[in-house]
Amino acid sequence: MNRLLFFLALVATCFVSISAHAHVGSPNVFFEGRAGNYPVHVVIQPAEVIPGLAQISVRLETGGVERVTALPIKWNAGRRGAPPPDIARLVPGETNLYSAQLWFMEPGAQSVELEITGSSGTGRVVIPVDAVARRVLELPKILGATLVVLGLVLLALLVSIIGAAVRESVMEPGLEPPRRRYWYARGAMTLGALLLAVLLWGGKHWWDAEAADYRNNRLYHPIAASADVRAEKGRQVLRLEITDPAFSRSAPLVPDHGKLMHLFLVREPKLDVFAHLHPTKLDRRTFETVLPEIPAGTYRLYADVTYETGFSDTLTTTVKLPEAPVEGTKALAPQDPDDSWRMGPEFGACLGRECHLSSDYVMTSLTPDRLVANQPVTLHFAVRKADGRPAVLESYLGMRGHLALRREDGSVFTHLHPGGSPSMAAMQLAVFRIEGKLPLNAAFGADEPICQLPAASAGEQGWIGGIQPSEGISFPYAFPKAGRYRVWVQVKVSGDVLTGVYDLEVSHV
Repeated sequence: MNRLLFFLALVATCFVSISAHAHVGSPNVFFEGRAGNYPVHVVIQPAEVIPGLAQISVRLETGGVERVTALPIKWNAGRRGAPPPDIARLVPGETNLYSAQLWFMEPGAQSVELEITGSSGTGRVVIPVDAVARRVLELPKILGATLVVLGLVLLALLVSIIGAAVRESVMEPGLEPPRRRYWYARGAMTLGALLLAVLLWGGKHWWDAEAADYRNNRLYHPIAASADVRAEKGRQVLRLEITDPAFSRSAPLVPDHGKLMHLFLVREPKLDVFAHLHPTKLDRRTFETVLPEIPAGTYRLYADVTYETGFSDTLTTTVKLPEAPVEGTKALAPQDPDDSWRMGPEFGACLGRECHLSSDYVMTSLTPDRLVANQPVTLHFAVRKADGRPAVLESYLGMRGHLALRREDGSVFTHLHPGGSPSMAAMQLAVFRIEGKLPLNAAFGADEPICQLPAASAGEQGWIGGIQPSEGISFPYAFPKAGRYRVWVQVKVSGDVLTGVYDLEVSHV
């Protein structure tokens, strides 16, 4: 007890607050889709420490709901290895908003299975969640001081008990201990105090080792990567290498929308050039892609990947792109037909609602004018032809469109789908493992995964599409902090990928 109290008192001085960004400053999970016949909007706020409590909010768009439950499932445990589900309670004052808290006991890829029972039967949906420790909670100074005082009192009481036991425990009641027993008692108290001091010293070293292991191994740290550009046949080739030693022990990557990596390039500081590319894997650590004809400058790279466990991550680095060489050789063709890019005005110049995608198409933002940090919002955009008729949006990478957003200072970057923030690969892995269609293991350290993901089913297509408006495309989100953001909205029309650009202001309240 004494050691425990002392160790708790050391937390405030042994730990410092460390922040990391599993999704580059936007750790919350947003989902919009269907659980059976029930349209749902879900926000999951993962715990900042592991073990920790995640907050689950479920908003339903239909009545007749009798029961909502949430079940946390670790990627390699399956439903059989999961605890009993928690019942989501109706939020006071609300008619269709339910809330629950779930314990995530271990870090890594997790999922939340929502089950809704009501007049339309029972519906389920599985939502992937990355459980990572993003910081260390500090012990309040007053509580730390209180625990130190209580620990010292308990130590003094324990030493006094040792002395009393040696001095009087074998004496008859009422007899005065001889002088030598007083000396024995003093010697025992001294030895007991020394022994307790050694135990506390060893406990402190154990605690320091645990704290260091937590910081270095269990606290989330972005995977280190580097990038460089070389000239080849009149075009520039970008090579991205994952340099982090921890990557060699990780599970292999799996395709998401048919691509192992979704690489986004943003030119800094003006944010006026944006590219969405899909590099080719050369080996476990190295990816390459032919760059489109974008101007020189310093670019921030964001590489979205999904591991075989279902864990998703965003690798970041910077690269300086020189001026493209002029050569007489034939230029390399685009590497991937789904690659897209947009060169537009510098940051702060796209404040209007209309954005011209091309001479034939115009995108209009129907997003609310007032945006507040940490409040759910639907980012809604409509695409029309030049004559005002609605445009038909084609499937782009298996869905209706994509959205990428970045805070002006780069502290937030997010890649959204119409169905929310989780990757399709993570959802498929979670669902198939829960259904027993995939093994509950992964090929750690190998080049290729054990799991082979099939094409998306009809049910998964519904998840991908989300709950869409009658016209245009929408994305569920909540901005994690106030500030100025640039948003890129990508759609495919008449075989061409077009990108709309908007600048948004998000307030504190």
